[in-house]
Amino acid sequence: MSTPWSPDDLPDLTGRRALVTGAGSALGRETALALAGRGAELLLADHDLDALGDAVRRVDAAGAARPVAVPLDLADLDSVRDAAAHARSVALEGLDLLVLHDAGRERGATTSDGEEVALVARAWGPFLLVARLHDLLGRVVSVVPPSYRLAREVSAELDEEGMLRRTGWGGPSEAALATLLLALELDARARDAGAGLRSLAAVAGLDVSGPLGRAEQVRRGRGPSILDAAARAVGQRGEVAHHPVLMAATADLPGSTVVGLGGALGLGTTARIVNPPRTARDRELRARLWALAVEHAGAEPWA
Repeated sequence: MSTPWSPDDLPDLTGRRALVTGAGSALGRETALALAGRGAELLLADHDLDALGDAVRRVDAAGAARPVAVPLDLADLDSVRDAAAHARSVALEGLDLLVLHDAGRERGATTSDGEEVALVARAWGPFLLVARLHDLLGRVVSVVPPSYRLAREVSAELDEEGMLRRTGWGGPSEAALATLLLALELDARARDAGAGLRSLAAVAGLDVSGPLGRAEQVRRGRGPSILDAAARAVGQRGEVAHHPVLMAATADLPGSTVVGLGGALGLGTTARIVNPPRTARDRELRARLWALAVEHAGAEPWA
């Protein structure tokens, strides 16, 4: 887009239906409120049932139609299957939009099967949800954690513990990069299948007070004063962190578009189209990761 995007550009969404996962998080909740404020009918999903209930109440209190609550743990594939069946029973006429977001996972945590929670919740779980709902979907927006910048590359192989083989900065960062790779590969395969689905990615805003900001300080060898100055320069980061999601979800953009806040380390304040890293354009790597997702999810869109 040649002109800056803002929430004022959100179109009328009356009659549109959207499923927002991770709706109990701040980013998911603000995304849901903005979509509902333009008339969208919502299904809200989260693994934290208290936070999910709060999100439903907030959307309802804002004067929008009361959303449907969908219990969903993207790190639990059985939960994903149940949630997909629930969504199908409600959205009989289709889902115009699916926002895939997961937050609040403990670093290094593993599932009961010994797999890394971050990887399942950001890659295999969302992949399975799309596979179960693909024929209902118009647009998929995968929310990519900004920590993907710390992953130099991502392996398409698992180690003996069921985690992606380390090639750089560790599991959560590589899981974030895997989210981006699978989002772009989903769009390419949808085009190949002649499907009407478009897949885009939205890089969430960066909180420099969190782990990514501290890791960037170490990696770049810069003192905290530089990042503190950057944080002051961008002002209310939290208020714009969900803007890339809204732009990717509603703007007239082609599939495979990546939206972020721009600026160094994603510290800008305006949502805009950003260039994905070179790794994300590697179709061979994406194909291997896709095959791995099929193996772990036990399902595949357009199979």
